[in-house]
Amino acid sequence: MIHVVRHADAGDRSTWEGPDTERPLTPKGRRQAEAIADALIDSGIDTVWSSRYVRCRQTVEPLASRLGLEVIDHDHLAEGSWGTDALDALLAEADAGRTVLACSHGDVIPELLRAAVRRGATLHGPEMPRKADRYELQVENGEVTKIHHFQRTNG
Repeated sequence: MIHVVRHADAGDRSTWEGPDTERPLTPKGRRQAEAIADALIDSGIDTVWSSRYVRCRQTVEPLASRLGLEVIDHDHLAEGSWGTDALDALLAEADAGRTVLACSHGDVIPELLRAAVRRGATLHGPEMPRKADRYELQVENGEVTKIHHFQRTNG
């Protein structure tokens, strides 16, 4: 099983004065991150991957902390990366028997989902996630078969 989440609310990029890689979650985003942790605490997740961007790491840190897991930065999840590369890396983890949570961005996730659909998966929900939305990807025989969308809570 693969869980993919778009980072929680991090405010407006245009008003942030530092490097975009360091833009943190807003208070609303922190509440959304806690809601994600609540929703996924019993999902059997044993691996947590994230884009290196602070907002992505902060989105999955509450769950990783509760599970006693380390958040592992993964280059294929960073903004501007190829979603097909991210999908292949996630499938390799699932094929190794791991249940993965991956946090990424609004450009990578739709491409990842489209790649899975091109390979035969059925998508139940939109391919463009809002911030803090998540997807559950069911994997059988090394391929994604179904993708279910879960809408964020308002946080």
